[in-house]
Amino acid sequence: MTKIQKAADTSVPISELLANRWSPRVYDPTHVMTQQQVTRLAEAARWAASGNNAQPWRFAFTLRGEELFEKISAGMLSGFNASWAPQASLYVLAFANKFKADGSELDRHAAYFNNALATSQLVFEAEAMGLKAHYMGGVLHDEILRSVGVEDAWLTCVITIGAQGDASNVSEELQQREAAPRERKPLDQILISHS
Repeated sequence: MTKIQKAADTSVPISELLANRWSPRVYDPTHVMTQQQVTRLAEAARWAASGNNAQPWRFAFTLRGEELFEKISAGMLSGFNASWAPQASLYVLAFANKFKADGSELDRHAAYFNNALATSQLVFEAEAMGLKAHYMGGVLHDEILRSVGVEDAWLTCVITIGAQGDASNVSEELQQREAAPRERKPLDQILISHS
């Protein structure tokens, strides 16, 4: 069995949790998540930092085998995602609210930023649980929103979560994508000089 490990090549040491988090596309199709694990992920997202403590996020969790999971797998994933995502144990649908508690419109940038904080926390909790996660923007957003009956929020992404699978048992294209080195811009390209 081949499980690919790709620790980040950092310029200075960072925590192992951060260094070891990456987004695989090969999941163990026999892995089953418990409801307690799903609740733990939801709880991690719930305690994310939030502007004005508004918490303008919501999530839907659907396990492999459930009707919504299978419906998304069958026709709501774009491009290459359709070939690997259905092997995951769980889809997390992340929503950013369009309205504040008082009914006034919420700025989309603020809603997405807060949603990103919560989804990031959820993804790192999955990593802490020995699982892997992969953000997918390549989904049919409007169709998923209709399927879950959500009209007052944006679907920001769908996150796959599960146990990492055997990379020797998948297509050559998927093997190549899994084995590709992790890359990031150098620090000098993301730091703004102000002197």
